[in-house]
Parts: sequence; C-alpha cells; structure tokens
Amino acid sequence: MRLPLLLAAIGIATPAAAQPLPNQLPPEIASGQIIDQLEPVARGLSRALLDLPVGEIEAAVENRPLRPQDRNKRVRDMAGVDQRELDRSIAAGSETLKAAGQALVRALPAITRSLNQVGDELGRVMNNLPSPTYPRR
Repeated sequence: MRLPLLLAAIGIATPAAAQPLPNQLPPEIASGQIIDQLEPVARGLSRALLDLPVGEIEAAVENRPLRPQDRNKRVRDMAGVDQRELDRSIAAGSETLKAAGQALVRALPAITRSLNQVGDELGRVMNNLPSPTYPRR
C-alpha cells in the first residue's frame, strides 16, 4: 500500500514538477477571445440539436406504428424551447465565462505560488524518507 503512494510522490516531486509554473494564460483565453469564437458554434450546435427528428424514435419506444405527423416531430417540438431565448441564454453564459476567465487570470499568480510551495514541500519530504536499501535493525 505504501509503495504506490511512495512512487506517486516521487513522480510528483521530480525536478520537472519543481519547475515554476507559467504565470499567465494564453492571450486568447485571458482576453475572452476564445469565448467570442465559441459563441456562434454553441448557437449552431443548439439549432442542429433542436432540429433532430425524434418522432420515429418516439413511435418505436411507445411500440406503435409510425404516423405521418411523427415524421415531422423534432426535439424543438418536444422541448418547447424558443430559439431566441436559447440565444439569450448562450450570450449570458458567454459573459459569465469571460468573467470567470478574468477571475482566473487574477488568481493565477497565487495559484502558481501555492503549487510551487507544495512542490518544494514534497521535495523536502522525499529527501527525509529513509532509503529502502538502508539495513533494518
């Protein structure tokens, strides 16, 4: 039980892990540019998903014959979702994601310092462990 934990700790406390972490996010994430690029993608995906036909599946699940109106039934009809309301929700979510990205940018230096301190502490702990080759008494 102790051996896997020891090996995991050794893997964490290697010199590569002790390297300082970068203090900044890529500019497209920090500025929210990627969110602006993903918003139209989310809108397109929502439209595509709402337009999926489900009438035939519904008829099969209900174990009944397929009716002509089943062929035209879409997810949009069953969910009762208005596309404009969904677009507004996506835009609001985009603003929330941008704000979260800005908060992450502000917190990143403190997170980096804390992770570097953890790496240093793990290195000290690993240096104080007895050697497995040391003879037992």
